[in-house]
Amino acid sequence: MSANVSIDPITQARIHAERALLEQAATDSAFRALLTSNPHAALKELLGVDPIPSHTIKVVEEQPGEIVLVLPRAMGQDELPDELLDMAAGVAGSWRDEWGDTWKWDKTGHAYRTDVCGVEHHTAFSK
Repeated sequence: MSANVSIDPITQARIHAERALLEQAATDSAFRALLTSNPHAALKELLGVDPIPSHTIKVVEEQPGEIVLVLPRAMGQDELPDELLDMAAGVAGSWRDEWGDTWKWDKTGHAYRTDVCGVEHHTAFSK
């Protein structure tokens, strides 16, 4: 990915969640089993909340000699699920990552991360 590419807060949240889920599944076999059998429960266990309870989550485990590429469907801003809009707006609560940092997003495209030392970091995403 080019350094000049800007990523909207929704995509950033998805990338962050996927990375956290994959890292936990790589080191915790019980979590990996939960993620494959009940992805919503795994999200809730890792994040403390299931941010998209109304959506189906499919987990596909790659097999030897196989590469799985997930292409998200094209979606307009007006099609985003209410749960993700709320999360992006900071309404759905905070998001704690695997390092203990807390993430919040607002409707203007600004992301706020409070690190484990309590220092707030601000990032503006261009749309």
